[in-house]
Amino acid sequence: MLLRIAITLLSTIFLSGTMQAQDTPKITVTKLTDQIYRLNTQQSSYTTNTLAFVGNDGILLVDTQSEEDAEALKEVVDSFGKGAPKYIINTHKHVEHIGGNAIFGDAPVIIGHELLPTKLRSGGFLFSEYPPATFPDITVSDSLSLYFNGERIRIVAIPGSHDDHEIIVHFTRSKVVHLSSLVNGFNFPSVDRDGDALKFPDCVARALSLLPHDVTIVSGHNDNGTWDDLSKYHDMLIKTTAIVKSGLDAGKDLATLQQEKVLDGWKAYAGSYVSVDEWIEYLVKGFQNQSSKDNKQSIYEPLYYAWKEKGAPAAVALYHQLKRDQEDQYKFDEADLLVIGDKLLTKAKYQDAAEFLKLSLEEYRESAYGYYTAYELAVCHKELGDREQAVLYCEKSLELNSDFKAAATLLEELKKN
Repeated sequence: MLLRIAITLLSTIFLSGTMQAQDTPKITVTKLTDQIYRLNTQQSSYTTNTLAFVGNDGILLVDTQSEEDAEALKEVVDSFGKGAPKYIINTHKHVEHIGGNAIFGDAPVIIGHELLPTKLRSGGFLFSEYPPATFPDITVSDSLSLYFNGERIRIVAIPGSHDDHEIIVHFTRSKVVHLSSLVNGFNFPSVDRDGDALKFPDCVARALSLLPHDVTIVSGHNDNGTWDDLSKYHDMLIKTTAIVKSGLDAGKDLATLQQEKVLDGWKAYAGSYVSVDEWIEYLVKGFQNQSSKDNKQSIYEPLYYAWKEKGAPAAVALYHQLKRDQEDQYKFDEADLLVIGDKLLTKAKYQDAAEFLKLSLEEYRESAYGYYTAYELAVCHKELGDREQAVLYCEKSLELNSDFKAAATLLEELKKN
């Protein structure tokens, strides 16, 4: 299910912590050229890639990991002996790409797409309440060139596929490019609710046309690749899109396409957190969205302002009211309440987080990711000192997903104390 992607992104908070307990390095540093380093963190089922460009002019970063990894990122940056970064370029809005901006204070000049400020002040990001130091100082609508450390760095907007405001960052002399989430280590890509699976072929084609054939490609997540890898990836995108369209034109639905395994010839691209079936679902959703327009409002805004003014119980009451009386005007997605609860949990607002998470569990009893909601409720109750409830929610999580190691680990910890 597409919700899996949202949950995978949320799970960086706790599952990465589980991995650290197993002595996995917090940040792995790989030298790509004399001046460019890949700073890599393990985020459950995928890795996230930051680039550090280090030279006589100082340090430039491309993406800054999550808030939870910010301290570790700063330690690595400090180890270069050049002080705070002079520039930070954010490839798009997602939490594991912009979360470390603020730890460097006001010193860096931050560059991002022209839509990035609005994105960080709307939707679920409202509940993150990012400080001013997170936001860009310079925005890009098409492209710009930055001259730094003796090199021309070309910043190009290629929006529309994974998200609607992505940029790529090309170090022209070093022949290294950060391709954001146009690629996920050359696995099937993921698609944000502001993205469009059908735009991937054109966006990747544009990147191919801009880059030299001997470029090293650093993806937003997972492994590096080459121009040839990107060309083969482009071929996969075109052919899988055509196969799904042909099936839909023949009157087949999503379940039938998945049951017939129409993309099994491309299963080598399944990995990270997008399976063959999930890529089929993304493509089907893309074609469905071509023929339908959803003008409903986001539920995040009214819930945020109710929460700020009157607290979580008032926001929960408003949710019930809007769903009862104005369901035709608002979008109600099973991920929304979980996203809000997760963001409040990261801010240590445990009681408020629990209110939204409990509502999520009650409203979406059949959600495939109820296990994660129950787990986060267990974490909230643990932090609130309610061990009994924490145990119950851990058990609920494992009842829904017996293989969920984070819940099993927490349950074992709770029973020891």
